[in-house]
Amino acid sequence: MLSFPRSVCLLLATLLCSYLPAGEAEGKPDMPQNLIVTPQGPSIMIMKWSRPSSAEVDHYFVYVEGEDLKDTTIAEYYIWEGLEGCTTYTFGVKTVSSSGSESDPTVADGRTDVSYPPEPQDLHVVNYTYDTVTLAWRKPATQCDIEKYRVTCQEEGSQPAETVVNETTVEVSQLTPETLYTFSVYASTSEGEGPAASISQTTTTAHPPEPQDLHVMNYTYDTVTLAWRKPATQCDIEKYRVICQEEGSQPAETIVNETTVEVSQLTPETLYTFSVYASTSEGEGPAASISQTTTTAGLEDCTNYTFGVKTVSSGESDPAVADGETNVGYPPEPQDLHVMNYTYDTVTLAWRKPATQCDIEKYRVTCQEEGSQPAETVVNETTVEVSQLTPETLYTFSVYASTSEGEGPAASISQTTTTAPGPPQNLVAEGINSSAINVSWSEPNLPPSYYLLTDYHNNIDVRIFGLQFMIVELEPCMTLDITVSSYYEDIEKKFPATTRGKTTVGVPPEPQNCSVDVADNYITVNWEKPKTSCKIETYIVNWTIKKLWGSGEEESNGIETRGLSHTENNPPPYHRYTFEIAASVEGIVGDAISCSGTTLETNAGPPVLVSLVSEEQGEVRVTWEPPAEENGNITHYGIYLNDADDYVKEVSEEVRTTTVTLEACVSVDISVAARNGAVKNDGWGERSEAKNVTPAGDALPEQMDCLQHGPDLLACWLPYSTDCPVSQYNLQWEGHVLWSPGATDSNSTTLGWSRDEICYNIPSIPYTKYTVSLNVGINAGKPITCSSTTPMAAPGPPTLEKLQVENFTISVTWKEPLEKNGIISNYRVEWTDWNGRVDSQVTDKNTFSYQIMENSCGGEVDVTVSAKTTDFDEFGERSPPESVLLVNSISSLTCETTEPGEVALNWELQELNCPVNLYNVTWSFTSLWSEDKGSDSKSLIGNVSSDTLEHLKPYSEVSVAIYVDNSTQPANCTTTTQEEVSDPPTNLRQTANNSHSATVAWDSPESVRGKLSSWHLNWTTENGNLVGEQDVSATIKTFQIEGLSSSWTYVVSVMAVNGAGRGKPSNTNVKTAYVPKETPLGLILGLSIGGGVLLILLAIGGFVVYWKKHQTKPPRPAPFMPNVIDSDNDKLYKRQHQSSANQRFQGEGETIDSGTNRELYPDDNMETEPPNETCNDDDTVNEQFTVPENINNILEEAVDRRLSQQVSSNLDHKAVFNRRPSQLVNIRMNSFEEYNKHSSHPNIAAASEHDRRPSHHESRSRSNMREFGRRPSQQVDLGKPNLMEYGRRPSQQIDVGGHNLNEFGRRPSQQIDEHRPRTMEHGRRFSQQIEPGKQRLGEYGRRPPQQGELGRPNLREYGRRPSQQVDLGRPNLREYGRRPSQQVDLGRPNLREYGRRPSQQIDLGRPNLREYERRSSQQIELKRPRQEEFARRPSQQVGISGRSLPSRAPQQPIPPRLDYGDYTRRPSQQTDIGLPSDRAFMRRPSQQFVMNFEGIKE
Repeated sequence: MLSFPRSVCLLLATLLCSYLPAGEAEGKPDMPQNLIVTPQGPSIMIMKWSRPSSAEVDHYFVYVEGEDLKDTTIAEYYIWEGLEGCTTYTFGVKTVSSSGSESDPTVADGRTDVSYPPEPQDLHVVNYTYDTVTLAWRKPATQCDIEKYRVTCQEEGSQPAETVVNETTVEVSQLTPETLYTFSVYASTSEGEGPAASISQTTTTAHPPEPQDLHVMNYTYDTVTLAWRKPATQCDIEKYRVICQEEGSQPAETIVNETTVEVSQLTPETLYTFSVYASTSEGEGPAASISQTTTTAGLEDCTNYTFGVKTVSSGESDPAVADGETNVGYPPEPQDLHVMNYTYDTVTLAWRKPATQCDIEKYRVTCQEEGSQPAETVVNETTVEVSQLTPETLYTFSVYASTSEGEGPAASISQTTTTAPGPPQNLVAEGINSSAINVSWSEPNLPPSYYLLTDYHNNIDVRIFGLQFMIVELEPCMTLDITVSSYYEDIEKKFPATTRGKTTVGVPPEPQNCSVDVADNYITVNWEKPKTSCKIETYIVNWTIKKLWGSGEEESNGIETRGLSHTENNPPPYHRYTFEIAASVEGIVGDAISCSGTTLETNAGPPVLVSLVSEEQGEVRVTWEPPAEENGNITHYGIYLNDADDYVKEVSEEVRTTTVTLEACVSVDISVAARNGAVKNDGWGERSEAKNVTPAGDALPEQMDCLQHGPDLLACWLPYSTDCPVSQYNLQWEGHVLWSPGATDSNSTTLGWSRDEICYNIPSIPYTKYTVSLNVGINAGKPITCSSTTPMAAPGPPTLEKLQVENFTISVTWKEPLEKNGIISNYRVEWTDWNGRVDSQVTDKNTFSYQIMENSCGGEVDVTVSAKTTDFDEFGERSPPESVLLVNSISSLTCETTEPGEVALNWELQELNCPVNLYNVTWSFTSLWSEDKGSDSKSLIGNVSSDTLEHLKPYSEVSVAIYVDNSTQPANCTTTTQEEVSDPPTNLRQTANNSHSATVAWDSPESVRGKLSSWHLNWTTENGNLVGEQDVSATIKTFQIEGLSSSWTYVVSVMAVNGAGRGKPSNTNVKTAYVPKETPLGLILGLSIGGGVLLILLAIGGFVVYWKKHQTKPPRPAPFMPNVIDSDNDKLYKRQHQSSANQRFQGEGETIDSGTNRELYPDDNMETEPPNETCNDDDTVNEQFTVPENINNILEEAVDRRLSQQVSSNLDHKAVFNRRPSQLVNIRMNSFEEYNKHSSHPNIAAASEHDRRPSHHESRSRSNMREFGRRPSQQVDLGKPNLMEYGRRPSQQIDVGGHNLNEFGRRPSQQIDEHRPRTMEHGRRFSQQIEPGKQRLGEYGRRPPQQGELGRPNLREYGRRPSQQVDLGRPNLREYGRRPSQQVDLGRPNLREYGRRPSQQIDLGRPNLREYERRSSQQIELKRPRQEEFARRPSQQVGISGRSLPSRAPQQPIPPRLDYGDYTRRPSQQTDIGLPSDRAFMRRPSQQFVMNFEGIKE
């Protein structure tokens, strides 16, 4: 076994990790994340990214795709500069690890911003003439869109003219001939305008165009007079050449200098063509031509003549005659031309037809102002109005008549226009300070409507009605070209006057664009004129000079100049100049602008105080001080040897001493120079005086040899000189292991000097290439080297992986040895079985697995692997042995459920002849009816093939695994245990009841022990007789039992049903509600209680009658409401109508408790006494009522809007409680007759007053005050103040003896009663007040269930009722109607127009019955019969499934009511025949006495 140094062992331990090339062993690093590219202008883009979370980042490589742009950075951002504007680039970034491995790139596209464009390309002249130049160019070299081109044309000494085009060509016209023009073209992007491309061109000399308006002024039989206007040119016309030519003859010509000519000596009745040519100094232009025929000589045109001829001899014969008419000729001038009318800008002319028989086809009228070109118009009449003339101007008007032959001579007249509405007079603009000009003027002869003051150059446009205007916010010395126009609205014309105004001198602003130019021998400061219109007289230039080296002295100076620059010649080197320039106007000095510049550096002087000290090992220490004349910023010092041009060492500016390593024992001269930013000599200054020194040092041997010495390496060398000892030898070696790429073996040592040959044995790794280097001394220089490769050796042990066994076959796998020590050629597998038998197998270098085939089992097999290299004959060290046990296996396994909580296991082995010592059985279970789960295990010893698992959870999925001996591969099976009967349901209870049904509810059993399929219910009598049974779905946990007897107790059993059958029962007793029999209640009471009770009732009734007769106040509001439950709804309604007053009206004679409504609430669990109330009348009658102790629980169940609105789940019909407690029989009256004797209700025989409610009728104790509100109870009553302003209902008014209404709440139930607990909330209704057992709902909501809901905020400040407050589920529509329910709700349409209550609105779940305006209960519902128009509330209607209600009243039909159509408010206010007239006006239909309770039909 070889022994290696510790460093070699560490290298060998990492050989496998270093096998791959650099970067591959560690893999690619992660890519940068979240790359974002953002433009920062037209040429700059910023890349930003996030560091990869799992990568070792050394730096980043950034690049631009398709461009020669790349770089590296260590930051998570990079800035690209010098890009083109409007260009899309693809940017990439890669992560680079410390080993140099690069990740995949992260890329992103980015587009640079719009930039200023460069100048247009290829600007050239396409064509040019004497007055036009056509230019063309190409788009600038940019990717940005060009929005427009601005083209300027400038003649030398004049202002440039410009035009804007969108194309790359333009024609510039109206130029002057023979003139040099400079054309400039500027391109513009959305960012702005770029530089111009310019070109110059001279126009050509102009030949004149043809004369204008050539026409015949007059003609006769032998003359034609022509006239024309000068050609359209700026050139001077030297002459006109006129050509006259008859057809077929030679032309005749004449030369004239005027624009008219008469051509004479022509032949009558002949067609002539006349041509006129204009000539300039450059030549003759084209001709203007016209033709004219001369007239017949001696006769008038268009005239009929009679011609005769006679023969003459000695005498005359009779004449021969004939008629003839002359041809059409040129007409003479019009006759009697005169001015009919004229104004300041119009002249109206009139004339008569020329003296000719010919027809005049038209008249041409010309108007000419002296010195200007004539204007003309053509008319067919003998009158014309010439408009758009200049006031007070002399015009000459000429009228030419034309026949079919041509135009004749003109008739002319002159006329001067009158004075017109004129411009402002005496217009003056005076600068009053440096920022304002006062403009004033006087009125013209005709005052205008107003004045317009404009200065379009400065965007001033003001309408003024006075004679003065102040223009403010101007700049000093600013000149304005001001126009003030008189504007006349009647003629819609303005008359301008112009003037110029200038502001006074002010403090000049600072000069612009200060800059400093620096050269070798001067420094110049430049600036531009300030932005001011004032003329700058001088500039004050002050500057300071600060020395930037040495002690940093400062000095100041200054001058006054008229120019825009100042130069200081031969400034001192490397000094900071700071200039301040201020403008001066008329002695006023403005703010100064500042700019700075630094003079150039010059070469420094020599360093001083240089000293040399020779140290050991060839080192020389050089020390110096800075030069006396630094002349700049010293950045480096250089050490020079002898006369060499280059320094041997360079150090930074702050260093004043350094060491120089030189050749040992060689004498040299050393000098020092300083370097600054000077241009000359690359900044190096003058050297110091040279000083000589001889350094000491070590000498390096000339050669070293690397020799093989067994498995190790031997390095040998001779000293450089036997006479020059060295301080030490430094030997280093580095070996690259050839059998493990990336692995190295490095080390070093030091040796002493010797005159003889020195050899050193280097411990080596087999098959490794070593490079050995040798140098001398402590600060060693370049070494000498040699190299050699060590031989191969036996490799180390391969890495044997875990053995796998299947059917007596052992699978052996391994990996290469960590120490291969060469190139592996073979592997050898050796194994020894439990009988000691040894065997082996040799594989090649590429095989890393082998299968050992055994034919029996029952013991352990030991396996090892070894390796061999190519150049070494023996196999290397064996791997540590691995052992494996050959055991049997299970071929089939079954799981069966035989008994509850048990699973039977049966299996068969793979090999019957191979014994098994141990079975490990594990199992887990998951309950299918609960959250239970778990696991367990056990061991079986011996040769068994079955087992039973016991005490398992019912109806659970069981998974079983069996392991044979030490095998890791189990046999598996899964099954489900049997279901077992369930535990009884929990919390079985009665939730509701009525006279014939009861509702029970229950919760799930604690243990179902199976899949719940249904519930089984049965109910029996208390003695065990089965009444009924029912199976219900497993999804419900409540059931209503129908068909029971009233006031009866039943035993109800509920059982859970699963796959094992019905479970254990849960039992409870239920009781149906009590319903009295048809036997008269009075008779039963009389027989059971006796005469004593009857006497008590009569005494109470007499007392009540006495009290009612002497009572002078209105009925008490809102009597005591008992505590009832849903199951009593139906019974309560029926019993209400069987109250004492009702029964008395029906004629029944039995005696019933009429004072307390006890017959309504006969159950023991219902409170039957009213609250304790004390009422003091005027006649001192006192009545005491006992307040129940549980008054605070009376309204506990009233959680809906009204008690009558509560719906019971076990009612077949909706015979629920009345809407308001006022519908209950009042405790103060024994009958309704007594009620109607109250002072507020006089006997009324008929509905003589057709008010909205009968309570509106006049009463003895109060006047008819119908106007005070919606309900008559709001009217002023004796005994209560008129508080109509405090609410919608009269119950809110203060009543003597009533409740305390300090708060003026909406309903009396909100008032504090001395007989009620005080509720601080004073809520809408008494049921909203805090009671024991109720939580406080401080929102003052409409009803307690509306308070404190999660879905709506507490908005008690909004509106009449809290239900009008903003709810999250509906919008706040306070403005729509009396009640909040009329507001738009998500679940119903907004039907504001359908009445005063929301129930009148169309709902999705019910038909639209708009005719029943007042209440929703009047509308027909799908599930209840139509109750005609009189059904006040849905609770009064009989449902489809409802049965007849037992009644003590005789079952007879209700007679029809009279139709009082004018009582439209509520049908209950209509008079019923079955009622006495004084009871006809009861407020609610529930107060009427119905004789048939089988169904309310009206």
